[in-house]
Amino acid sequence: MTARTLQSALDVVPKELFDYLILNNGATLYDNKNEKIKMIGKITKEETTYLIKKYENLVTQIDFVGANNYYIYKNKKNSPLSFLIDVESVEEVTEEIARMNVFFKDEENVFKVEEELKKEYPKLNVFVMQATNTNSWLVINPKGINKRTVLEELGKKLEIEMEEMIFFGDGLNDLPLMDSPVYSVAMGNALDVVKEHANEVTLSNNEDGISRVLLKKF
Repeated sequence: MTARTLQSALDVVPKELFDYLILNNGATLYDNKNEKIKMIGKITKEETTYLIKKYENLVTQIDFVGANNYYIYKNKKNSPLSFLIDVESVEEVTEEIARMNVFFKDEENVFKVEEELKKEYPKLNVFVMQATNTNSWLVINPKGINKRTVLEELGKKLEIEMEEMIFFGDGLNDLPLMDSPVYSVAMGNALDVVKEHANEVTLSNNEDGISRVLLKKF
């Protein structure tokens, strides 16, 4: 389970380890056995156009994120990675948009715009994201979509109760699951607020923190 796209996730983990990959904070589900991608939710081109017009002057970069690729607007990366694609407009995006990342010139605007969009655009799920040791940015997902909602749906399909699951997290997008019935574990490098909501804190991602918990449990 990750905020990454499919191609970005496969760049760092072996696909054969998993039956399913939950991507884009829950907006995309990949069935590895059947090699099928299911869009749980999407953001319309009309919604993205509205957001660009309203906030373009305040931002340094916008990511339009599909199931497979990141389409980078306003801040060209010229990246050798195939899943990072520079675009001049949202019209160049060739996939359905599962998520947007919005990076602001002034970090104070992240929280200001978050509150504005929650009031003005209730059809979207808007939250501030911060990973470890980085600045904050705004994440926009389809309404009702987060890691918890899609994991609950997948659990029902597989007949697995939430109480039978273990979840590892480190960022603000992990909080919905930290407060759920799953057994939640914060990584040692997680944000303090994430650790406060977890059932347990393990070692960092560089110290095999996940293995430590799984060996203890099983």
